[in-house]
Amino acid sequence: MDRSIDRRHCGHCHQSIGSEALVAMNRLWHPEHFTCASCKRPIKQTFQAADNHAYCVQCFAQKYNPKCAGCQETLVDTCLLALDRHWHPRCFTCSSCNRPLPNGEFYLVDDKPYDLDCHWAKRLEKREHMERGER
Repeated sequence: MDRSIDRRHCGHCHQSIGSEALVAMNRLWHPEHFTCASCKRPIKQTFQAADNHAYCVQCFAQKYNPKCAGCQETLVDTCLLALDRHWHPRCFTCSSCNRPLPNGEFYLVDDKPYDLDCHWAKRLEKREHMERGER
């Protein structure tokens, strides 16, 4: 093939693409040259793009995803938004019994989340405390 008329050039090295190419971000790449902007490893499967750079899923999450308010780990998959913070479903727990709150459903007492049973127990405890304090 005559290289002077070959308009297929790698987005990284700008050399002509041979028989194997990867198409991503509206460009052609040698497979080994399509790399994560952060870890520099070749991206073989799914990637995320930001600021005209490609990132592997893990590096993109580290750079752009919020951290869980419970464990401080980066959120990659499913998360809950509750109390103006992001949580892993397993980390958003009742303030009393520490069990995960099913479907993120909770009841607030003193700005803390409780499941239904613990919510009623906490309200009763507060009421009894207030009654004792008045006597």
